[in-house]
Amino acid sequence: MKQLTIGILVLGFLAVNSNLVFADWFSKDQVQLAKSVESPATVKKQAGKIQEMLAKKKSDLNGTEWEIQCKVMSGKGKAEKDVLIFLDNKLSSKNMSAKGFTATNYSLRLLEDNETYTWETMQVSEKDGTAFWRGDIGTDGVMRGVVSVRNKKNAVTDYNFYSLQSQKASPVEPPPALAAELPVPVPAVEQ
Repeated sequence: MKQLTIGILVLGFLAVNSNLVFADWFSKDQVQLAKSVESPATVKKQAGKIQEMLAKKKSDLNGTEWEIQCKVMSGKGKAEKDVLIFLDNKLSSKNMSAKGFTATNYSLRLLEDNETYTWETMQVSEKDGTAFWRGDIGTDGVMRGVVSVRNKKNAVTDYNFYSLQSQKASPVEPPPALAAELPVPVPAVEQ
């Protein structure tokens, strides 16, 4: 009986003291949580900084061409080269344009590491279906991503791509027929 009484007293002692230990432990976590929560002014300032970074990156991307290497994810097929063009805040692909996919707006966001930019867009072709693009540009300046093409029969083909080089886009010249219709400037004549 003495052993049972001693056992109950020991368990009671542990129960009371464990509550104090856990209470102290939880209060420390609350203090750390309170320290980690930032003020609304700080959050607003950081959001403004991120928006500035995104605007600068979008401006830097505008007017660039990226030569990319695309490979089917299933491993069937050879790698193909393509050129992505960021112009007037839209994205187009030379290979996809030939299939009827038009240039589209793209979204840009900054990942949690505050160094990697991710862009995304969806292109539609009346005859060839839909293409979903996603690309990441890291601190090394290399663009890596995926494009998923769903044809009109709902068959999906996924591709990986990475950039080989990037440069400022070549100025677009009007087609010859349109160029012939443009007025020719006439030099001013002094009288």
